[in-house]
Amino acid sequence: MKQLITFVALLFTAFASLANDNDGKVSSQAASSSAASTKVMNAGAVRFQFNNIDAQNHADSMLVIFDRFDHTGAGVIYQVFAADQKNGFDISAIPAGKYYVTIQCMGLHHDQIQKTITVKRNKNEKIKIALSATELFSKDNVVIPTTYTKLSDLSILNNK
Repeated sequence: MKQLITFVALLFTAFASLANDNDGKVSSQAASSSAASTKVMNAGAVRFQFNNIDAQNHADSMLVIFDRFDHTGAGVIYQVFAADQKNGFDISAIPAGKYYVTIQCMGLHHDQIQKTITVKRNKNEKIKIALSATELFSKDNVVIPTTYTKLSDLSILNNK
């Protein structure tokens, strides 16, 4: 009876090794597609909406850096975005989690905004951001005030 059980076990082992061409390994294409589908399922999106910029008059670029809140991954997203016609921009496919977000405006605005946000899976977050007021530089509008310095009022010249 032991010989029969051993023979059957060896037979199953032989058929299993012949049936598996990849030596028990999952193909890289199947692994990447399953990992990609898991990332898409656990991803969310964020819309950054700016209150006081006018995209028709000027185009600002924003450098956005997402750093994980638990310090396990720095620079998850490190990319430059431009404001659309609705004065904002969307970032999609962000892995769910809590992040430190740094937004550096490059253009007419030079603001740097730092926020902590939470991205939930299959949810779209909307973050409203107010930027400081700015004006376009024009060399015709520059006024340099005239000042007169009296050299006699300097403390070096007064021997008191």
